[in-house]
Amino acid sequence: MPLIGDFVDMIAPVAPSTSGAEVFERFQTEPNTLALAVVDDSGRPLGVIERNAFTLRMAAEFGRALYARKPAESLMDRNAPVAEAATSAEVFFQAYDAAELGALLGGFIVVSQGRYVGVGTALQVVQAGAALHRQRAEAMSDLARDLAIAEAEAVASSRAKSEFLAVMSHEIRTPLNGVLGIAALMEKKLEQEEMRPYVRTIVDSGQSLLRLLTDALDMSRASAGMLTLDEAPVDLSALAQDIDALWRARAEEKALDLRVHIDLSAPWVQADAMRLKQLLNNLIGNALKFTLTGGVVALIESRLEDGTTQVVFTVDDSGPGVPQAAAADIFEPFNTGEAGRQGAGAGLGLAICRQIAERIGGTISLSASPQGGARFQVRLPLQAAEPAVAQAVEPTAPTPHDSLHVLVVDDNPTNRFVAAKLLEMFGCTSEMAANGAEAVDAVQSQVFDLVLMDIKMPVMDGVAATRIIRTLPGPAARLPILALTANADERDEVDYIAAGMNGVAQKPIQPDALLNAIRLVLAQVQSDGVSQAA
Repeated sequence: MPLIGDFVDMIAPVAPSTSGAEVFERFQTEPNTLALAVVDDSGRPLGVIERNAFTLRMAAEFGRALYARKPAESLMDRNAPVAEAATSAEVFFQAYDAAELGALLGGFIVVSQGRYVGVGTALQVVQAGAALHRQRAEAMSDLARDLAIAEAEAVASSRAKSEFLAVMSHEIRTPLNGVLGIAALMEKKLEQEEMRPYVRTIVDSGQSLLRLLTDALDMSRASAGMLTLDEAPVDLSALAQDIDALWRARAEEKALDLRVHIDLSAPWVQADAMRLKQLLNNLIGNALKFTLTGGVVALIESRLEDGTTQVVFTVDDSGPGVPQAAAADIFEPFNTGEAGRQGAGAGLGLAICRQIAERIGGTISLSASPQGGARFQVRLPLQAAEPAVAQAVEPTAPTPHDSLHVLVVDDNPTNRFVAAKLLEMFGCTSEMAANGAEAVDAVQSQVFDLVLMDIKMPVMDGVAATRIIRTLPGPAARLPILALTANADERDEVDYIAAGMNGVAQKPIQPDALLNAIRLVLAQVQSDGVSQAA
């Protein structure tokens, strides 16, 4: 920090009795001296004689006659500014406004504990100002560098967190695939009815863990600004029907009344259907979780406002509501509300709702419900859309074979076992490969109707194997390949399709979802084949 004492000239002062002629002589012999301080015998300053003003007075008509014999104390400026040498330049300048700064140019006295140290002039003011500016510039440069380092560290930390979550998600989904897969098989084949609730508990618990993994990944993507939107025409009426069908069984299980209403001025909007469902699922799931008696009412509205379609989701419940003290932080991540509250989860669902709403450009709010519980309301500015034209697909056999012969490629024995049993349940036959290299050899030596391809495998991964298969001669190059992976990132799915895969199915494997994915891939491949033949 520059001090004002660092910029003063240590010029010998003059006594109060020094004559004007002697002061003039000092200025003549010291051309660089711009001001002289007048100091008493004890070293205390009395005033300042400024060079230019005094020289002009002496040069005037009769100037020497008038001032040469006068003592310095009658020629000095008694109101000259005084500053402590230890005062920082910044504090010194802050003590003077714009008008008072002009007074410094005529000279100011610098003291230390009241004793004269030196005298400052316009030159010293400029020097002190330049030093202060240089210091601030260096501080700003250091701050910019620190901010750049902090930003780089934050980006690296966010990337590391996302990569960690992605790896952990993959590693957890792999054994979870075995748990849910076997549980689903048991549930479909179980003959002992008294055992069915136990199997259902396994399935429900596994699905809860799967939702927690998905929420954690979505929260990580949102924090890193990577929450993606895949927009297409969405039928809000169909959305309401899907939501009602999904949650009705849960409401009936708790003896709650679930009502899903619509009020639509614009039935179709351009939006990401998956994200809209995620919003409603989180809000309705929370409402059902905390409501013990009564019911939950969900209203989906759309109305035209200022050239856009305002879509409003309102979810009311008759539960205990949200305490006012907790309402301010209800949308923050990992906020589980009141400690020990029955059914409290990881505190990610509402935080993700806020991230999705803000990503779309909307808002989410909490208020009291007319039913006595909580009301969550989401407002989204969307564009109206034309109804999507559904293309009718003639139902045909997926392949000319009586049953599909499928190659299952996975390095995990449990995953291979689950996939094989599910395919057997679908009426298909299967063979196994433990890595991509074995898969490439298998499709060249045998005929398959479909490949279920894992992604992360030793020796050769699924993406590399797919690229090689697509370069093979003959029918093997056109073999339908369905990615069967625990990688839950949407960006990865785009890479798999770009590598030549025909579709993606997520682990843990769910029987109905896998069967649907197989049918979609085979229908797509068959449709593409018909188009090329035409």
